[in-house]
Amino acid sequence: MGVKHLLLVAVLAACSHATSESDVVSYLKQHPEVVTKAAGRTTDTTKIRHGDKPLTLVGPTLDVGAAAPDVTVVDANLQPVKLSSLKGKTVVLSVVPSIDTRVCENQTLHLSQAMDQLPAGVEVMTVSRDLPFAQSRFAQDPSIKTKMVSDYKGGELGRAFGVEVQESGLLARSVWVIGPDGKIAYRQIVVDQGTEPELDPVIAAVKKTAG
Repeated sequence: MGVKHLLLVAVLAACSHATSESDVVSYLKQHPEVVTKAAGRTTDTTKIRHGDKPLTLVGPTLDVGAAAPDVTVVDANLQPVKLSSLKGKTVVLSVVPSIDTRVCENQTLHLSQAMDQLPAGVEVMTVSRDLPFAQSRFAQDPSIKTKMVSDYKGGELGRAFGVEVQESGLLARSVWVIGPDGKIAYRQIVVDQGTEPELDPVIAAVKKTAG
């Protein structure tokens, strides 16, 4: 049974009168879980929060040992970057909600400063759903050394890794290390999304993975 059919069934079951397009839109806005269930996805309010407020992570979220999905993101020049093209390298994905916020800026800056501690050849990318133009402007700061890539077009990475935040549609703050074999060697999903990730375990994981 397709997603569209499931949505239609859900709406018809919820409405006692003849439905219109506006009925569907209104119903789905009030019941976003219908979309996630119809798409075979799960929701989890136990993994992340912002301060004291729980946030909904739409998953399933990938675990260590899983194969990294071959998703495509876009670089600052609007060129596609496929994760499969990086196989054979150790890859660090530093995922942030939006680079135009202080915590995301600090996360990117501190990771850039830590890159000198990483083995040669490690690919380090900052991922967000900001437009590439905004990322490019941010990356003009010479202290930013990570490659900036955007998940704005299609949102493949957020959905495939299970790090999409239902309330905002942005990506959950997290750090992922992908080994040369294309499998996830380390993940850190930041519990309080208003704080930075711990970089020491990330650095240790990269050194172990890269050998």
